[in-house]
Amino acid sequence: MASAGCVIVYQSQIDSRLIVMPFAADEIELVMPLIAEPIADTRTAVAIGDAEGDWLCAWCLSRVANERDRFKYCGKDHFTFANPAGIRFEILTFSTTVGCHPNGVPTLENTWFAGHAWSYCQCDNCGQHLGWFYSGEHEFAGLIIDRLVRAHLVRN
Repeated sequence: MASAGCVIVYQSQIDSRLIVMPFAADEIELVMPLIAEPIADTRTAVAIGDAEGDWLCAWCLSRVANERDRFKYCGKDHFTFANPAGIRFEILTFSTTVGCHPNGVPTLENTWFAGHAWSYCQCDNCGQHLGWFYSGEHEFAGLIIDRLVRAHLVRN
């Protein structure tokens, strides 16, 4: 009888999804060729910028913002909010972004910043939802911390 509880995880070459494939431990010889052949990491093509100050998309590692562009709204640049469905977001605010674009028609509905209409902010490279653009008295972006990574943590 085959033993259970083993899996191999690999990235799909077609759409970059992670694939989890269960297998029995006694089938390891069949799996080894998959493990031995490295998968090209498409997330390494990062634009060169300021390794100390850059914030990157956590999915594709493209530059999206820089620390020097942090924006203080009412004296703060780090916020935690919940949307109407109760999902909490921890965001950082930036006066400008370099690698993301607005998507959707700006709306004041359920805005977290009074008088500022929001639209979605998507990564220019992979399309990941990174946060929101705000327009009103001030123009700025609120980027979701969990969808960002500091460049100095991934670059040598």
